Amino acid sequence: MAEKKRMPPLRIDEVILLVDAYFRMEVIKSSTVRSEMLLDLSNKMRSLPFYPELRSNPAFRSPSGMAMLVNNLRTNFDNSKKPYGQLSAIRKEVYNYYFEQQEELRGISECISSLSNMPLPILPEYKDYIGGQLPISYHRYLEATDKTVLRLTDECLNYHRTKCVVCGEDLKIKYRDDATSLLEAHIAVPLSQHHAHMSISTTDILLLCPACHRLAHSNPELFDEARLKKRVKEWQQHV
Repeated sequence: MAEKKRMPPLRIDEVILLVDAYFRMEVIKSSTVRSEMLLDLSNKMRSLPFYPELRSNPAFRSPSGMAMLVNNLRTNFDNSKKPYGQLSAIRKEVYNYYFEQQEELRGISECISSLSNMPLPILPEYKDYIGGQLPISYHRYLEATDKTVLRLTDECLNYHRTKCVVCGEDLKIKYRDDATSLLEAHIAVPLSQHHAHMSISTTDILLLCPACHRLAHSNPELFDEARLKKRVKEWQQHV
C-alpha cells in the first residue's frame, strides 16, 4: 500500500487567506454558505503559485482540509485574542496582527487572489512577510518595471533631485555626483489596495533614500507616508 504523503506546510499567503476566511465565517450561520466559503478557500489556495506540482492531487488544500484548518483556529483562539493550544507560530502571528485590522486583511487577501495567475518573480526574502509574499513581491516588481515609476525616476535624474522626502537627508552631501542615482521610488499605496494590473499615479510615488525605502518595506503599516515619517522622526530624536 502506497504511503500517504503529508501536505506541505502553509505559506504565509495561504495563512492570510485562511485567517481572513475564518473571521468572515465566524458570523455565518448557514451551513450551505459556510460550505461554499470553504470550497472558495480551497480553490484560492490551489491556484496559488507555491505548489503547482500538487494541483492534480485532489487531497491538496481540499475543502475538507480547509474545514479542519478553520476548526483548528476556532479551537485554539478565543474572542479576546488570546492564543492557546497547538498552533503554528505563523498562524498565531497572522491572527494577532490582523485581529483588529480585518478590513486590511480582507484587502490583502483579495490582492493575493488577484495575483495567483500572474507570472511574477516571488522574492524569497519575503517568505515570512506579514503582508504576504505575493503582494510585496508584486509591489517590488512594480517599482522596478512600472512606466510611471520609471518616468519619475528619469525626471529625478534629469533634475538632479537628491533629497529624501521622509528623513530630509540630501544624498548629494555624502555621495556627490552619485546621489541622483541612489534616490529610490517607493509606491506609497497600501498593500490592501494592490491588485493585478493596477495603475500607478505620480501622486502615489515617494522619492526616498535607500534606508527609508527599506524601512517602508519592513512592515505594511509603513507604506503610509505619515506613519513612515513618524517612525523616522522618532528614531532621529533618539540618535
